[in-house]
Amino acid sequence: MSLIKTNDAKCRDCYKCVRHCPVKAISIKSNEDESQVHVKVLDESCIHDGLCTLICPQKAKVVVSSLEEVKELLNSKSGRVVASVAPSFPAAIPLDEPSLFPALLKHLGFSYVGQTAVGAEMIALEHRLANALGPVISSACPVVVNLVEQYYPHLIPYLSPLVSPMIAHGRLLKTQFPGCTVVFIGPCIAKIGEAMSEEVKGAVDYVLGFNEVWGWIKQANIDLKEISKIDFDGYTPGPARLFPVEGGQLLASYMSTNIIDRDVQAVSGLDNCTELFKNFSATTMDKRPNFMELLACSGGCLGGPNVASTDDVYLKRIKLMDYYSYDGQWEQQLNQKMDKPSMPANLLHRKYRDRKVNLPIPDEEQIKDILAMSDKFEPGDELNCSACGFDTCREKAVAVFQGKAEPQMCIPFMRKRAESLSDMVLHALSDGVIIVGEDLTIQAINPAAKKIFDCTSGIIGQKLDKLIDPSEFVRVFKEMTIINSSICYLSNKMVTRQIIFPLGNRAVGIFTDITAELRKQKELQLVKTQTIQRAQEVIKKQMTVAQVIAGLLGETTAETKVQLNQLINLMKEDGVDKEERKE
Repeated sequence: MSLIKTNDAKCRDCYKCVRHCPVKAISIKSNEDESQVHVKVLDESCIHDGLCTLICPQKAKVVVSSLEEVKELLNSKSGRVVASVAPSFPAAIPLDEPSLFPALLKHLGFSYVGQTAVGAEMIALEHRLANALGPVISSACPVVVNLVEQYYPHLIPYLSPLVSPMIAHGRLLKTQFPGCTVVFIGPCIAKIGEAMSEEVKGAVDYVLGFNEVWGWIKQANIDLKEISKIDFDGYTPGPARLFPVEGGQLLASYMSTNIIDRDVQAVSGLDNCTELFKNFSATTMDKRPNFMELLACSGGCLGGPNVASTDDVYLKRIKLMDYYSYDGQWEQQLNQKMDKPSMPANLLHRKYRDRKVNLPIPDEEQIKDILAMSDKFEPGDELNCSACGFDTCREKAVAVFQGKAEPQMCIPFMRKRAESLSDMVLHALSDGVIIVGEDLTIQAINPAAKKIFDCTSGIIGQKLDKLIDPSEFVRVFKEMTIINSSICYLSNKMVTRQIIFPLGNRAVGIFTDITAELRKQKELQLVKTQTIQRAQEVIKKQMTVAQVIAGLLGETTAETKVQLNQLINLMKEDGVDKEERKE
C-alpha cells in the first residue's frame, strides 16, 4: 500500500517534489493530449522520509491515515486500546503545558498511555551490553533502515540487529496486555511502513501522527482548563527520553558524547546520512566509528514531518530539554518508581532484507536519443539546470527511460518551444503587435507592425516614441487597465485602431490598419452626398416643371370655361328665338 498519495486536482506539476526527493521516487506522466500531469510516489522506491509532504506548495501530497479506524475502535469499546507516545511529544504538540498530553489521550478514549522511550531504553541497554565491534549503524530510524535496504543493501551487515524503540515498546505492551491494540503516536511517516513490514509486523497495529492527534483534540473541543495533569502509565525511563535529539541514543546507551571521540558519531539529516553511505566502503572501514547514530530528519525526530508545532527545530529542542530536565536526577528519582520492564532478548532482535529495485539502465545511444527529444544534441546543450528536479540532463534521460519522467519536463526546452510557438503566432497575425517594457523600450515587434509603422528590424531595443506617441502606453502602466482607442493617426498618414493592455511588467499594443477601410467609408460617403445632391436637384426641377404645367393648365381651363359658357349662352339664346317664332 502506498503511504503517500498525490491529489491530482491540487498538483500543479511544479516538479518541486522531484527536486527535493533524495531518491527521486517520483513518477511524472502526462495523459495522451498532455492536458493533465499525473504525479505518483513510487512506494517501492520511497524511503518514506516525508519531505515531499512538507515542501509541496499545493499540499497535494497526502499521507495515508488510520485516524478514523482508531476513532471507530475507541468508540466501539471492543477491546483494550493502548497508546505508545514518542518522546518528541513536548516539542511536537503546541501545548503550553506538555504534561496535559497523557490526560488528553485518556479523554479521547485510550485506556493506557505509555512512553515509547521505554522501548528506547531497552534498546539502549542492549546496545550497551552487546558492546559489538564496529562499525554499527543504528536502526532506531526507519528512514535510515529503508535507505540501507533499498539503496545501499551492501551495508545491511552493519545495521544494528535490534528493533526500533517503537517496535520494542509495542512488543512489550503486547506482552503486558495480551490481545490489546497498540497505537503509536509520533512525528514520523516511515513508522507507518515499519509497522506494516513483514520483519516486525504485529508489534504495532496503528500509527498516528502528532498532527493528526492534535487535529483530533481540537475537533473534540476539549476545554484544556478542565483537564488535570496526569503521569504516563507504566515505567518512566531516564535519558532514553532524549532519543529524538541528535546524540540522544549515545547518551541513553551511556556511550561517549564527546564530540572528539572517534569511536562514536551522531549524524542527523538525510543528506548527511546519504553522504556517509556513499563513502562507506572497505577501504574506509578503519576510519568509521564503532557506533553511528543516524537520524534522517534534520535535528533528529524533532524535525519529523508529522508534527503539529510550527516552531523551528531549535525552539523545539529547548522545549524538549525544558520538559525532561525539570524532575532532577533521572536515575535517583524516576527509576525508583517501579522495576524496569523486561522481555525475552529475541523480541528485541530483527533481520533485514535486500529491497533494492533494479531498474533498467539505458545505453549511450538510448540516452542520446532521449536527450534529442528536448533538443539536446551536443554536450553544450545540456544545461544541467535541475529545474526538472534531476541534477543533470543525463540523469533525467535515465529517468525517462525508466518511465519516471518525460522529455517535456525540461523547462528551458519547453520555454524555447513556447517562445517559438508565440513567435509563429505573432508572425502570422495580420494585425501589428508591439510589446514594450516598463521603460517603454520595444522588446518585440511582429512583421505586420513593422509594415504599419514603416520601420526596420533594428527597432527592438529602441524607445517607443520613435514610432508613436507613448502616452497611452504610459497610462496602461500607471492604471493597469485596457485602453481601446478607436482611431490612431500615424505620421506616415496611416490610420489604425489600437488596443493596449498590461501583461505583467510589460504592455502589449495591437494595431489594426483601417486606412483602406476609412478610405472606402469616405468614398461611400461622397457617393451618398452626391446622390443626395442630384436627387435634390431633380426634385427642384420637377417642382418647377410642375408649377409651370400647373400654371398653363390653369389658363387653358379658364379660357375653355369662358368659351363653353359663351357657347351655352348662344345655345340658350337660339332656343328662345325659336319659341318666339312659333307663337
